Amino acid sequence: MGSSFNISADREHVGPWTFTGEQVRESVLRHWPHTTVSGEFENFLEIVADVGAARPAELSYNLRHGVFSFEDRGSPVAPLTVVHRVLHDLAPTVPVVWWIDYDVDLQPLDLTRGLDAFIAGFPA
Repeated sequence: MGSSFNISADREHVGPWTFTGEQVRESVLRHWPHTTVSGEFENFLEIVADVGAARPAELSYNLRHGVFSFEDRGSPVAPLTVVHRVLHDLAPTVPVVWWIDYDVDLQPLDLTRGLDAFIAGFPA
């Protein structure tokens, strides 16, 4: 079984994000109209989006805890592209952190310098 990466607001400094699952859905569909966004019945949105990367972005958004998650399966570019776009739309000034499921050592991600810097701040 593989690892999962998680991304959330830096709750130690600002608390959780205040946007809703519906706002996440609307943001994703606005940028990638042919995306599949399903769920909400078990407090998760499941997102599959073709963002022009080698493989589609497959990620989830935990509605209860305000956490984006995706599996460690190759390049993180596609899911990070979706997360960056949604956060740029819905919470552009909120500090962001990431962690891997087996090590909750929170690491910052810089949302303010654009997509390339956001992706570069993530482990390859």
